[in-house]
Amino acid sequence: MRKFSECAQRAVTYVAGSSAECCAQFRRNWSHFPRNDRGNVAIIIGFSAIALVGSVGVAVDTSVAYNVKAQLGTAVDAAALAGARAFASPNRDADIQNFFNANFQDGYMGSVLQQPLEIATDPEARTVTVTARATIPTFFMRVLGTDSTDIAATGQATLSSRDVEVSLVLDVTGSMKDDMEDLRAAANGLVDIVVQDQQEPFYSKVALVPYSAAVNVGSYADQVRGSLTAGVCEYPDDEPTCTQFRFPDASYYHTLQTFDATTCVTERSGPDLSTDAAPDLAPLGPAFLGSGNPCLAYEILPLSSNKTELHNRINALEHGGSTAGHLGVAWGWYMISPNFGDLWPAESKPKQYGEIHLGRKVLKVVVIMTDGAFNTLHYDGVIAKNSGSGSGSSSEKIDHNGTNGSSFTQAAALCTNMKAAGVEVYTVGFAGASTGPAADFVSNCATDAQHVYLPSTGTELKQAFRDIAVQVSNLRISM
Repeated sequence: MRKFSECAQRAVTYVAGSSAECCAQFRRNWSHFPRNDRGNVAIIIGFSAIALVGSVGVAVDTSVAYNVKAQLGTAVDAAALAGARAFASPNRDADIQNFFNANFQDGYMGSVLQQPLEIATDPEARTVTVTARATIPTFFMRVLGTDSTDIAATGQATLSSRDVEVSLVLDVTGSMKDDMEDLRAAANGLVDIVVQDQQEPFYSKVALVPYSAAVNVGSYADQVRGSLTAGVCEYPDDEPTCTQFRFPDASYYHTLQTFDATTCVTERSGPDLSTDAAPDLAPLGPAFLGSGNPCLAYEILPLSSNKTELHNRINALEHGGSTAGHLGVAWGWYMISPNFGDLWPAESKPKQYGEIHLGRKVLKVVVIMTDGAFNTLHYDGVIAKNSGSGSGSSSEKIDHNGTNGSSFTQAAALCTNMKAAGVEVYTVGFAGASTGPAADFVSNCATDAQHVYLPSTGTELKQAFRDIAVQVSNLRISM
């Protein structure tokens, strides 16, 4: 026992001595540390540089991933919209892929797409869901053992679940000379989005109203303005109910002019000037127009889901004539008014205001496009003397002022009344319509400020029509 105690004591003494020696050695070494600062700073800078480069590298790789994901999101949104528009089409998936490709460049920022796209449809919910996945190689994070990053984006669109009636009012006057190609492209783009391939159980239709000095109603003229009697009616003794009308012009000598009736129509007079009363109750005015500012060659087209016919009509449009904007507004309303329904074929008849179909109210929309001042009025079916500049020569105007108010005044009253009837109104003030009375009209006629567009270039005009079309189609993006 005594030997064991002695051994234990020696062990304790050895450990204590060793510990003291270690502490002394640490103090000696530490005392020399400040005198070797160059090596120490280098070590510290080295470790800091590694950390800094690593942080910057992670930030760069993260930024690349963020940008690719954002672009991927834009592309799947566009693809889902395309899929919803072509919901029942056999070309739906091809359309989805084409729209995706148009919005996401192959190899964007080094990304590698996983093909094919993931496309899912729900016939009951009428939704299209598109998912895209991509792999992005890393540039700095691979030092930390991460060679690539996987990202994904999903877009979903829901097909509109209501009947949609859109009246497209297009300014094709002389001032549109240099912009007709863009206008045709814009109108065609709207038709492609609004008019769905599947017309059951809900339909989506577009009516066309080209306008200049008057509106050409074609074969509907007799029903709209009343049939005309063969012969010549003379101002001021006769009403303009003949196939020809003789009147003194607004020139210095008030020369007698004789103009033939056309299939164009002008504004009506009386208490229904600014209403959508049926034409058999309140006939429209006839149109006697000269060769310098003739009846527009392009006729109205009642509500249609025939894309081919709509495109053909739009592609044929050319510029010419002055601007009776109030007539364009009026006929934009008439085309979706149930009071005018008896004029049209069965497939073009508008529904009643607020009519419910499968639980959803019909959506009635008028899109009014103009590029400037409304400058043309009429009296007895002839361009009136007090029409504005640019409305033609005095030899083609009657020597009498229009009595229904200015074109802007009439148009504003029509806008007020059609909005009160439940019509949603979009206005597109192109180029010269961004200032003055035209800008006031564009602002005040629309349903609200979100329904006003003021494009200044052809590209912006096409984008405005596309934005309106997407809103009208009631397609919703959900991420």
